[in-house]
Amino acid sequence: MTDIQAIVHPFDDAMGFAQASLDLLVDQHLAPSPLSYTVAYSYASGAIADIVGAVRQRLDSGQALDDDLLRTLFERHIGADRAAQLRSVGHDLKQLLLLLIRNLNQAGEGTAEFGNALAASLQRLDGAVDAPALRSIAGDMLDATRQAQQRNDQLQAQLRDTVVETEHLRTELEEHRRAALVDPLTGLLNRRAMDARFDELLAQGRVFALLMVDIDHFKAINDSHGHALGDAVIRNVADAIRTCIRGGDHAVRYGGEEFLVMLPETPLDGASKVAEAIRTHIHGLRLVRKRDHFRLDPFTVSIGVTAWLPGDNADGLLQRADRALYASKNSGRNRVSVLDGTA
Repeated sequence: MTDIQAIVHPFDDAMGFAQASLDLLVDQHLAPSPLSYTVAYSYASGAIADIVGAVRQRLDSGQALDDDLLRTLFERHIGADRAAQLRSVGHDLKQLLLLLIRNLNQAGEGTAEFGNALAASLQRLDGAVDAPALRSIAGDMLDATRQAQQRNDQLQAQLRDTVVETEHLRTELEEHRRAALVDPLTGLLNRRAMDARFDELLAQGRVFALLMVDIDHFKAINDSHGHALGDAVIRNVADAIRTCIRGGDHAVRYGGEEFLVMLPETPLDGASKVAEAIRTHIHGLRLVRKRDHFRLDPFTVSIGVTAWLPGDNADGLLQRADRALYASKNSGRNRVSVLDGTA
């Protein structure tokens, strides 16, 4: 597997590959997000053969590239580099533990030596009859005590260093964990994290609700104003969703312009209120581009709402939420539709 960080090209070549990457994304009507651009650059430069083969196969078949394919290629051939990084962190942690064990063993040996020295001094005391002999024994005991203290000081310093290094590794692991579960454009959870949250909620066997949110006429926004402004719309919708949910709820970027919201311990009526708050908030957004003060026309979202029923699995819930969403679309958009699972 190619390490993406190791891909380096001369300036002129890199500029050519960069332009080819953007041309490909524009031709395919895909936003040049960090994820899609990285995959496109890997293809244009020929740096990752598996990506080149997969993209060519899709294009040769006459099919368009889409966000799902690029996300899959990224996670399979580029994001997988994170596993190597995690293995490196794991190796560092293993070495740190081995060093700590070695230090503790050395400390144990030093403690045993100190005990033997004291026992020997005790035996010598039984035969000591004059001041020089007692001074010699006292001197030996003092030397042994100083050596033991020195070893103890060294161990304390090594333990402090170990604590600092362990905390550093813990922070690094947490950063890797978070990055693997977060969508880079919006900061919401990605689909990998969504699967984990579904497993947790289903295992609890308690009521929870699911919202499926889709930006209305998003393709027209992209086609009319460009992908950069389309990305801004997606980020603002994500921010609006975050504003309207609780800390224990889970917001997911499910697709290009599609989002999921999981609401633990929330029945349908409560979920529909949250959905209506999200719809109203987004309908009230007024986006103005800073560089030229361009004002985007108001945009809306359609939302489908459903809730878990005993016996439901993740696929069944998603399909029901999708049907509810398309009920909103078919009813004119910019609305909330609820499907309780009995229909």
